Amino acid sequence: MNKLYILFISAILFLAGCVDETPLETTSNLFVISAFLYEGEPAQNIQITSTLALGSTDSVAPPINDAIVYLIKNENRYLLEQNFEMPGYYKYTGNDLFINAGDIFKIEVNYNNVIAYGETSIPNKPQNLSISDSILTIPYINFQDIKLGLVNPDNYSIAINWENNDSSYYYVVLENLENIPTPIFDNVSLQRFTKSISSPSKRGDFVINPLTVSYYGRYRAVIYKVNQEYADLYESRQQDSRNLQEPLTNIINGLGVFSAFASDTVWFNIVQE
Repeated sequence: MNKLYILFISAILFLAGCVDETPLETTSNLFVISAFLYEGEPAQNIQITSTLALGSTDSVAPPINDAIVYLIKNENRYLLEQNFEMPGYYKYTGNDLFINAGDIFKIEVNYNNVIAYGETSIPNKPQNLSISDSILTIPYINFQDIKLGLVNPDNYSIAINWENNDSSYYYVVLENLENIPTPIFDNVSLQRFTKSISSPSKRGDFVINPLTVSYYGRYRAVIYKVNQEYADLYESRQQDSRNLQEPLTNIINGLGVFSAFASDTVWFNIVQE
C-alpha cells in the first residue's frame, strides 16, 4: 500500500508549491494529511507532513509530530497518538475502535491552531472472490524466449476473479511467503521483490503468470477495493506542467486525502514442472 499512496502524496506535495494563496490558508500554513483506514484493521496509517515549497530540492516533506489528531465515528472522538517509530505517523492504541464496512469516519487535525477535516466511508470487501486454481505449474523458462514471443506466458497462468459490476477500482498485493524463495528465472537481473503491488484497475480479474511473479513457492494475494476519493486522486495524478491546477484533495482547510479500503485474500502455490 505504501508504494501507491507515496506516489500520489508526493504529487500533492509538489503541486502545493505551485498553488496561489487560497481563501482558506496560505500554502505556507497548509499541511498534508495522508490518512488511510482498512476494514477490520487498526487505525495506524495516518501521516501528517508539511508541504514542500516551489523550487525545493527535497524529495520528502518534513514530518509533523506534534499535531492533535482525532478520528470521529458516530460522534465519538478517538484521540490518536504519535507513532515514535515512524516520524509523522499517528495511530490509535485503544481497543474500542472498530472499522467496519459501511462506517463513516471523519478525521480532524489541529496543527498550529489550523484545523483541517476530512471524511470517508469504509467500502465492502471484494465480492465473490475466487481463484481458478490453487496450484500454478511453471517449468523452467528462458526469459529471452518470452521476450522474443517464442513462449506465451499465458500458457502458464491462473486468474483471480471478483465481482465488479460498478467499475470500482481494485489493486492486488502479491507476496511470496517462503523464507528463501527459489527464483523462476536464472537471470539474476530478472529477480524482483518478493512482494509486489499492482496499479489500481477497474478490472474484475488479475492474471498470475511468469511476468507477474519471480519465485516458486507459497503466495498470498490480497485484493483491495479502493474507495472513491482515492480513485479520484489516482485518475488525476498526472497534470500538464503547462497548466498546473490546485491538487485534488478531500481535506477541508488542508491538503491530502482521507480514504478507506477493504480487502479479501486468496492463497496459491507456484511449483516447478
